[in-house]
Amino acid sequence: MNKVFYPSTEDSKSDQKQKNDDWQIEENYLNLWSYLRRRYPNVDLEQKDFIELIQIKTSLEGPHQLREWNEDIASVRKH
Repeated sequence: MNKVFYPSTEDSKSDQKQKNDDWQIEENYLNLWSYLRRRYPNVDLEQKDFIELIQIKTSLEGPHQLREWNEDIASVRKH
């Protein structure tokens, strides 16, 4: 009797989860970058990483506004 080999689905699920996480990070980065670009056109955003963008937003608007912005992003994802 021949044995049939089935590839492990656990590896593909972890790869898919990693891709989803990467996509969400990229989406968050682009959303924050475009928001800052529209709201503060004179601020230099080129070659900034995600943490630097968050620091710029916090310095310009304060942590309370950052929390509200995060809630807005979360509500968009739900729909």
